[in-house]
Amino acid sequence: MFSPLAAHPVYRSESMVKALQLMQQQQQRQNTGHPSTALTTNTRTDLVLHGKMYAWPSSAVLLQADIPDTSSPVSLFQGFASAYPSLAKSSRSTSSPHTKRSRQRKKKSIQPNHKKGSNVPKSLTQIIAEREKRARDCDKISMQKSSTANEIDQINLQINKLLNDRKALEEKWEKLESKDIQLQLIIDDLNDAILDIEDGKSIGLKSDGDSIEEEEEEEYESGTCFKSLEGHKDDVICVDFNHPKGMLVSSSMDGTVKAWDLYRNKCLGNIEGHQGLVRCLQLDDARLLTGSDDSTIKYWDLSFIDATASSSSISSFSVFSSAPSSPSLAPVDHNNNNNNNNNGLITESFTLEGHQGEITCLFADSNSVVSGSSDKTIKQWDLERQECVLTLDVLWASGNSNSNSIVDSWLDNSSYGYAAHDFIGALQFWNSALASGTSDGKIRMWDLRTGQAHRTLPGHSAPITCLQFDEVHLVSGSLDKTIRIWDIRTGSVFDTLTYTSPVSSLQFNSGKIISSGTSNSIDIYNRTSFQHTSLSGHRSRINSIRFHSDVLASASSDNVIKLWSI
Repeated sequence: MFSPLAAHPVYRSESMVKALQLMQQQQQRQNTGHPSTALTTNTRTDLVLHGKMYAWPSSAVLLQADIPDTSSPVSLFQGFASAYPSLAKSSRSTSSPHTKRSRQRKKKSIQPNHKKGSNVPKSLTQIIAEREKRARDCDKISMQKSSTANEIDQINLQINKLLNDRKALEEKWEKLESKDIQLQLIIDDLNDAILDIEDGKSIGLKSDGDSIEEEEEEEYESGTCFKSLEGHKDDVICVDFNHPKGMLVSSSMDGTVKAWDLYRNKCLGNIEGHQGLVRCLQLDDARLLTGSDDSTIKYWDLSFIDATASSSSISSFSVFSSAPSSPSLAPVDHNNNNNNNNNGLITESFTLEGHQGEITCLFADSNSVVSGSSDKTIKQWDLERQECVLTLDVLWASGNSNSNSIVDSWLDNSSYGYAAHDFIGALQFWNSALASGTSDGKIRMWDLRTGQAHRTLPGHSAPITCLQFDEVHLVSGSLDKTIRIWDIRTGSVFDTLTYTSPVSSLQFNSGKIISSGTSNSIDIYNRTSFQHTSLSGHRSRINSIRFHSDVLASASSDNVIKLWSI
């Protein structure tokens, strides 16, 4: 197939001339026979070649002409240039090498610029922009890390709650298993007794007094008040107990400190010895520590109380007797051997003296106790040596000589409760780490080894009334109607709970935060589901709360102590 782009043989000029001559001869012969046709043919078949006129050959002549030699192939353009040299020169002039050179220059100019662009150093503006972009990326990563850490903490809280629930269910299952075994034994004994009666044998049935009394532990729905302890004649300001079936101790504005036996349903009587109002107390097993307005701390051992001594003066559990005939639990003064306790209810106790003002808060472990006083000092006491080993000046650490004005500004309104009078509202320590909350709304972290405050947590706008901390978080309550949850690793606020009334008391564990204030209700905040529930039943503000396991004790200004199932 013919292609105009392929190389084709071109006739040489001599062959072409010879062929034209042959065609002319043939034409002349034809013209001699047909003159009119020849005339028209000449006019139509003239061919200009190299400036000469030639008659256009017919196709028959061209087919009969010899084919030129094709041993050396020539391109179509070369053949055209050899046939029409004038046209070839004009085409070369129009497409001169100058155009190619300009194109090559453009290509060369583009290529070096492209190579240089990759090696050109960045400007200062570009570097700053890139740095800011990287900084934003770092901030995003930090936020993601913080969010992930919070999610991990929430998962840990959920795990701890599930573990606690599992432990409680396991204990409940063990109790049910024990009851089941006992009931099976009783059923077997009754079956044997029935068989003996059918056989005509006489049997001696045990009396009810000789039979083993099995105390049925009633299961109460969460949020139910199942006991009310009435006996105080004035506001109950603090309360603590060591076990749901153990002992409870309460202090009141009537000047009495009462001990209650929660297992035998008895009021053991009054603990007497202080010359002032007991504002704070802590009960651990049988050890009781009380802090009073007489600037002293007393240690009580309640393990040797004679429970039978008070049985005759007690009628029922729900309403305890507060008659003068109730026995008193008086301390033993080791410094005066002639002062003996006629009732013999407590074998030993001692008194810690050193503060110059009311004892407003205390916290103790197995070996020492730390107390806060209105004299604006915190003291650490050694329980074995019965002496003060460290004194911390809170006023000096705060660097504020006008702290009295802070307290006075909150004393004008009596609705804030008794905690508004306390310069040091709350404290807790673990090993050598001590946390204290004061009336300036600040929490100070102390090192008991050096006696220095190494960190201050500002945030509350009113006096702090209560606090507690564990390995990760510190929870504080204030008269500014908020509870703040602090991350003690970073010193930042992890969460803030806002209430409609000032907060006077709180306690928390891994699953919940229970708090009370100047309102008549108790708030329970679920740290897993972030839900609030309320316990209502008191007729006046609640001054103190304590809980163990699933039992909560609350002391109120309505002179009543209530036990709740939580």
